[in-house]
Amino acid sequence: MYENLCSNIKDNLLNLVSIKSDTGTRLERKIEFFIHDQLSRINYYKENTELYGAYKLEKDHLERAIVWSLVKGKGKDTVILLHHHDAVDADDYRQLSKFAYDPDALSNELKKLSLSEEVRKDLEGNEWIFGRGTADMKAGAAIQLSLIEKYSKKTNFNGNILLLSVPDEENLSLGMREAVKLLNKLKKSFNLEYKLLINSEPHGRREDEIATLYEGSAGKVTPLIYVRGKQTHILDVFQGINPIALLSEVIKRSEMNLDFVDKVGKEQSPPPAWINTRDRKIAYDISIPQAAGGYLNVITLNSSPKEVINKIKNICESSFSEAIEIIREKYKKYESLVEKDIVDMKIPWKVNVKDFSEVYKQAYNKYGNVFIEDYKRAMDEVKRKIENNDINMQEGTFELIEKTLEYIDDFSPIMVIAVSPPYYPNVSNITMENLSEMVLNLNQEISKYSKEKWNISYEKQNYFMGISDMSYVSLSDSMEDVSSIGDNMPLWDNIYSIDFKGIKSLNIPVMNIGPWGKDIHKFSERVFKKDVYERVPELIEFTIKKILNQ
Repeated sequence: MYENLCSNIKDNLLNLVSIKSDTGTRLERKIEFFIHDQLSRINYYKENTELYGAYKLEKDHLERAIVWSLVKGKGKDTVILLHHHDAVDADDYRQLSKFAYDPDALSNELKKLSLSEEVRKDLEGNEWIFGRGTADMKAGAAIQLSLIEKYSKKTNFNGNILLLSVPDEENLSLGMREAVKLLNKLKKSFNLEYKLLINSEPHGRREDEIATLYEGSAGKVTPLIYVRGKQTHILDVFQGINPIALLSEVIKRSEMNLDFVDKVGKEQSPPPAWINTRDRKIAYDISIPQAAGGYLNVITLNSSPKEVINKIKNICESSFSEAIEIIREKYKKYESLVEKDIVDMKIPWKVNVKDFSEVYKQAYNKYGNVFIEDYKRAMDEVKRKIENNDINMQEGTFELIEKTLEYIDDFSPIMVIAVSPPYYPNVSNITMENLSEMVLNLNQEISKYSKEKWNISYEKQNYFMGISDMSYVSLSDSMEDVSSIGDNMPLWDNIYSIDFKGIKSLNIPVMNIGPWGKDIHKFSERVFKKDVYERVPELIEFTIKKILNQ
């Protein structure tokens, strides 16, 4: 029985890997068409055409879709199988990029290179499949596609299996954010009760005999800081204030700041890191910049976005104060150095830090519809440029902040704190109320089964740190907490949105059961064959049987 399944998974995997499906591009549609076509060839769906389809993403300029299929059995109880079908590009393969989608050819080419000892060992051991997307996550997709076909042939089936294949996970998770609407729609149309969502992202291992199950996913907030200074000629630096200096103080206080680290049991989030900073100058001149900006990633386990923004605001205020004090001290020393008063000047700058929501309200209260109409025009232009790949969402956020500041009559230096897409809520089964005993003990059952059969034990972790689509099927934060995202995200509801109410109504426990993978997003990306062809499909089946009482 498992030999046929193994062969089917292998065929699916090689076919999926061979299709270039770069995230955030129209190439994703190619793999979407393939998956939809594969489902259409299954007899069950030939006879039940209403049980599968392609759900078009709303307002997606790339015209992508979620491919879904349902095996309808007896009763309401339903297990969801989730995977994403996009992958990062193969630019990191350089000269080998043309082989990135052919595991056999790639393996032969890699053998010619100078590789690390671990990669060389895995390559020559023939127990790993190399190639772009093999681990992240076309192996998981192949397993789930083969399982849905297998379940479609069962008779007297207790419960239901719903497959979701979503685009855009590696970019902004638009596929999964839109899937919230689809899940609620299918729930109503087919009278389903969602008991568990199984994702199949790859996992890493510290030891060969200890694998990992994840019962949740870390969250991510992307605070964005815009700093407007006071422009001046470089010969008169004390008459201005450099926004780069202001931003540098913020970076110094927030980069790897352990106050942002969430700790839940033995798990902890990594400290934050800045991923972009620059001035806002377009051309060269000999004045200090008028503005600068940047953004950082904050990974969360139980902090709300409101808490993250408040921490950032406190840092910005103390940084602003410190920067002013540094200028004051340097002015005194410089004045002493030249032994006369250079300028009859008191340092006039004051701490001025505001959330985006504050400056937006200030602009609206002063200029009303005149501001709103101009802001809408700016939003339309930002949207056009984002869709044409002229700018990214972060740059679009900066531009909308600058447009808003045009309507603020106070021209003094200011720091504006906003939030940039994407936002991922932190989720975990441990935060869910009324979790069933079956789901609560499932990790122990799976580990016991795996240990007895393969001598591989599974340890449970409450959070998948790699960020995943599991973030969008339950919500631990209050609606009041998450409202701070929309209030402080300039692109909210126009270019980016999350259906928080829809997520709240789903409230589905999650579990990630995926294959062992290594070097995700690197040219040596690979996935462990035994997991793909044997262990993971059997463990998913075991889990389905437990949940659906088969």
